[in-house]
Order: sequence, then C-alpha cells, then structure tokens
Amino acid sequence: MPPAVTDSLDIWAVDSQIGSDGSVSVDFLLPTGIYINLDVPRDATISQIKQLLWKQAHTYPLFHLLMEIDSYMFSCVNQTAVHEELEDESRRLCDVRPFLPVLKLVTRNCDPGEKLDSKIGVLIGKG
Repeated sequence: MPPAVTDSLDIWAVDSQIGSDGSVSVDFLLPTGIYINLDVPRDATISQIKQLLWKQAHTYPLFHLLMEIDSYMFSCVNQTAVHEELEDESRRLCDVRPFLPVLKLVTRNCDPGEKLDSKIGVLIGKG
C-alpha cells in the first residue's frame, strides 16, 4: 500500500505548507455585526484566541455594546459539517478543525458555573 498522503491545502494538518510560521488567518464575527480577521497560532487554545480577539475588538466600533468576555463562546462548522458550540475553551484550534477558519462569537445560554453545578449534580445522583 502507498503511504497515506495528506491534503496539502488542509490548514489543520501537522505538515501543512500553509502558515509556515504556525499561524492561521481566522475570520471572526462579533454579535455586533463587526467582522475581524486575525492571524492566530494554530496550536492556540480557544481561551487564548478569545483573549487575542478581545484585545483587537477593543479598537473597533460598537465594542461598548458587548458584555464581558465570559458571556460569550465561539461557534463554528466543523469538518463533518456539524454546527458546533465551543464551550470547552481548553481545546486547541487545530483539534477543533473548523471546516473554514471562521469563528462566530455567540452569547452563552447560561453561566458556566451554573452548568458545572448541574453536571456535578447529575454525577452524584442529585435530581
């Protein structure tokens, strides 16, 4: 059998020729309708990327209409064409593997601490 060949245009592949400095150009859409393009490290965590975006968004109009940073999470379309909300911010961008390097900032449905309490309750058998 011939060796496996990866797609040279797959920006998430380890041996990708795109972004030799290890960065990927990602498009971000804010809830205010503002579009921001940033070069981010492909190995950065979602949390680190959100911090970079927040620093950049501070210089754009309508920033004052945004809530605090913890009120938001990213959503994207992944490689299997499924809409995915990225609640776990410890995941790396190259592990998420969005279909296109586009991330949308969306409002969280509930407080992360509230969700954690609910998961703990389920684990210990509390109704």
